[in-house]
Amino acid sequence: MTQADFDRFTQLIQGVAECYGQTLSAQGVILRFALLEQFGYAEVRKAARSIMATRKYTTMPTPADFLEHISGGSAEDKAEVEAGKVLDAIGRHGGYASVVFDDPTTQAVIVQAYGGWPKLCAECGVEESEHWFRKNFAKTWAAYSRQGVKQTGHLPGLFEISNHSNGFYEHIPPPKLVGDPAKARAVLEAGKSVLAISEKPENMRGEIRPLPGLLEAVTRRQ
Repeated sequence: MTQADFDRFTQLIQGVAECYGQTLSAQGVILRFALLEQFGYAEVRKAARSIMATRKYTTMPTPADFLEHISGGSAEDKAEVEAGKVLDAIGRHGGYASVVFDDPTTQAVIVQAYGGWPKLCAECGVEESEHWFRKNFAKTWAAYSRQGVKQTGHLPGLFEISNHSNGFYEHIPPPKLVGDPAKARAVLEAGKSVLAISEKPENMRGEIRPLPGLLEAVTRRQ
């Protein structure tokens, strides 16, 4: 929004406040405008309508509520989706295949909280039931998301780890794309600047590293 949108934004936000039995001060309106001006007025108005149609609480919605609705839902909602995506990838590809998710926060959780893709695949369903995995993964994902923790590139599987440690670089297959293919390729591309991982097998937990021509190989095979 621009300053030209301030008057209609004021009418909108005061209308929302009135629905919750409140009246905002001039400073309260200015503060909310400053926090939401990065978005277009149409987006803010759509979020206001969505909040009023779904909110069950009687308190005035906060700017954080608007941000969640504009971005497509709360961090907890998105975390549940990502947990399901990971479980599906475990069933489809397993720990032997290298993978790249379309969400860099999901990759950060897998590497930093679970020790890498192969370890996660090996332990999920053994040390941790699917129910508790969903709950714990979602909780961690939401925390990482709020802190902006991300990891780009791809997650090496056991085949890649073994072939890399033995010098069979030509036998390393491209990673499987998980989620939206275009977004997953973007995550892979963003990881090209990451330093290569250690060649020691014991250090290859699933850290992300670039491979020459990897992105091109993925594009050709999808």
